[in-house]
Amino acid sequence: MSNGVSTPGLEWFATLGVGGVLAGFMFVFYRKDVRQYTILWEAQANRIEALVNTVLGVVRENTASNAKLITLIENMQRNVLRIEDVNGIVDRRISDNK
Repeated sequence: MSNGVSTPGLEWFATLGVGGVLAGFMFVFYRKDVRQYTILWEAQANRIEALVNTVLGVVRENTASNAKLITLIENMQRNVLRIEDVNGIVDRRISDNK
């Protein structure tokens, strides 16, 4: 170079030509774009994981609640049957004593 600025990197860069320079810029911006979307993807994956954990917690709570309700209903059915049996025994004893 005529003004005294002669570096091996600049000379190598000049030998690439326009196509090489454009390819270099495309590569740099591609890498930057991939890095940016990778970061966004990781953030979205973390949000989805938190949401899934929240939903799983709700499902666990509902399952436990449903199990308690089923037990309660079964116990109530048994108690109703016992009351009906007792009432039937009392009614039979009353009708037998007449």
